[in-house]
Amino acid sequence: MSFFLKLRHWELFLMLLLPSALCWLWRVPFSPLVVASIGLFLMIVLFAWMFSVGTWCNSRLPPERRSGVVLFTVALLIPLVYLLMYILLYLPQLADGPPEKPPLWLLPMHMLSMLSVFYAFWYTARKFKSLAENEDADFLIFSSTFFLLFIFPLGVWIIQPSVNELYHRLTSSGGAHEGG
Repeated sequence: MSFFLKLRHWELFLMLLLPSALCWLWRVPFSPLVVASIGLFLMIVLFAWMFSVGTWCNSRLPPERRSGVVLFTVALLIPLVYLLMYILLYLPQLADGPPEKPPLWLLPMHMLSMLSVFYAFWYTARKFKSLAENEDADFLIFSSTFFLLFIFPLGVWIIQPSVNELYHRLTSSGGAHEGG
């Protein structure tokens, strides 16, 4: 988990841009499968980073301010499952041209995935700011971090130095709250 917390902002940024840059450099045509695969990689890296930040920050909060991580974990898994379903079940149908109507599961899964991503952004931003400010953060305090997550990888470039600073400060001093 600490791997993502120790990465420099430019390293994390490169991890997020590398697949697209390599495809462009090697002139790989951006077919639907390539685009979906790049999206899956981006999603895995971003969500692994968010999971690391969210769970580590939550574990460092005082016990009375901690919350469960099960819903957060499920919220990160739902979009991954959706994208895998899209790649495995829907993209093969596009080989013969677009179907007359999309499958019934597509819209509900898309909406559930969007809701899950909103929750994951909210959880990560709130836990990070709560630990950084050493108080329960309300939306006005963590809103900038919340909105920066929407503009990844640029937002990650801006957030990661603060994550690094907080991680190094709390781990080098032993931290105020040991939790995991």
